[in-house]
Amino acid sequence: MSDEVDFWSATISAYEPLQLPAPQLTPKLLKKPPFRFIHDIVCNIDARFAAYDHMIPVDLRDSAQVNTKEKKIEYLTTLIQYINKLMKVELDVNPKKIVSGHEPEKTNIFLQYLAAGVGYAQQDKAAQAASPSKAKSDYSTSSSPSGTAITSSTRDTQANHTLPSPTSPAQKKLTLSDPAVYLSSRIAAFDAATRFDVKLSGYSMDLKPRDDVDVRAEGESIVRMWKELANPQVETQPSKMQSEALETAIDRQLETIKMVRALLDENDGIIEKLEALVS
Repeated sequence: MSDEVDFWSATISAYEPLQLPAPQLTPKLLKKPPFRFIHDIVCNIDARFAAYDHMIPVDLRDSAQVNTKEKKIEYLTTLIQYINKLMKVELDVNPKKIVSGHEPEKTNIFLQYLAAGVGYAQQDKAAQAASPSKAKSDYSTSSSPSGTAITSSTRDTQANHTLPSPTSPAQKKLTLSDPAVYLSSRIAAFDAATRFDVKLSGYSMDLKPRDDVDVRAEGESIVRMWKELANPQVETQPSKMQSEALETAIDRQLETIKMVRALLDENDGIIEKLEALVS
């Protein structure tokens, strides 16, 4: 029996009243929502309801232009901050984690608030249009049509969908105002960081910065290797490695990838604890 927690069905239910033509909200995509998938959801919301286009910068509305990690984080940060202000909540979601595919449960909560906020966003957009000076100071204006207004039946259906807590009890940040709590948290965070450093030292990884290199020499080396590959002097032969040995090598490589991912997740958790001490 699987212990997997279903955190995606509520998201699917939240979007049913909107009847978006695309993208299809499937459990597979919602279990680890990719950025392009989230961007497509917002684009289709705006295509039908023109709800969020007034606060998204023009250069971030085309997914083809949002082609770097920095731009993706900027796009998500803009949306999250707007939803927080619009819905009077404080979503416990990190744009960096969304881009890297971590914490999909929190990403789904964000998507549910995004769906629930469509009608409120339309009202906010209308209010900003009535006060142009405020609209220009807060967000970039949109030249797109007004879109379809949320109907009363759609709003009633959305109202029947109970939104989750933006910060679940198990995920609430520690209150560090108490000196004793702060000291205990500090010791625990430093201890975790020390143990993690010891763990890393046990792996055969070169994590130290490289020494300064001669850029010209590096370039000449790359050109030389390219020429050798383009004009091989010897005839290449198929690998003589037995299939069993090849499968073993591939399995080891996959295990290494899993190990590195686990280390990255652990590293993110330690960084969050350390950041909480100084925030």
